[in-house]
Amino acid sequence: MGLRKLFGADDGDDRGPRIDTVLATVLPQPGQRVDGEVLFRAGWRKLRIHDLNLDVVSRAREWDGSTVDCQEAALRPELVWFDVERRTDRRVGFRGRLPWGCPVTELTGRSTGVDLALVTTLGYGSDDVRDLDFLHVAALPLHEAVMDALLAEGYRFTGSELLNTPVPGIEHRDPQTQVFHLEDPAGDPAGFPALEVVFVTNAVGATVFVRRAARHLYWWKDRPPAVSFPVAHHEAGPVDLGPRLRDALGALAVLDRSPR
Repeated sequence: MGLRKLFGADDGDDRGPRIDTVLATVLPQPGQRVDGEVLFRAGWRKLRIHDLNLDVVSRAREWDGSTVDCQEAALRPELVWFDVERRTDRRVGFRGRLPWGCPVTELTGRSTGVDLALVTTLGYGSDDVRDLDFLHVAALPLHEAVMDALLAEGYRFTGSELLNTPVPGIEHRDPQTQVFHLEDPAGDPAGFPALEVVFVTNAVGATVFVRRAARHLYWWKDRPPAVSFPVAHHEAGPVDLGPRLRDALGALAVLDRSPR
């Protein structure tokens, strides 16, 4: 992003202090380390920074349709308290790692519909100033492999949403759930015209949940029953996930029609 004026710190003649946050890691993936730097440019007077925070933030939907900002990761700056002399620049590096459960914004070359941002918050004078840059996070090979298997069964990815509710009964740190939506254009009466897929991911792989779509329901317990199967990261590509997925869909057909 271009250099931005610090809010309330400009005198109108383009000599005020500015900030630019740059992520050096291009299209990171969940679990990947990210690096970057923040460029500070002082204006006609010394710039005193007394705090610096960089957070990866997602926007999730609440049960009532409202949205809430959720912290996905806190990146570590090299300095948090420093001065920038008048009419000079100063670069402060930062680094960190995206969690394995970080939502993805791009899948199979398409937007998932989920928004992520890198939010830079700094203490300047008596106020906190925020600088926001959109962050693009690519899907893992594991995501792509599962979606390829679903495509082979006739299902196409149509988008996703981030809900501010976790998958119950799973030990993981993610209080949000990214739900991927898929549709079967053929509309086989014996199958499912639409599916929901959820990945609970860690350093080893993911547990993949599949269920009949029910977008009008919010809480996990209120949605249709789901079946799950494991996929390891090293299986993405070399292993044909088709048989595993077909077994899961067969089990889902039985479970979905059983009394609850």
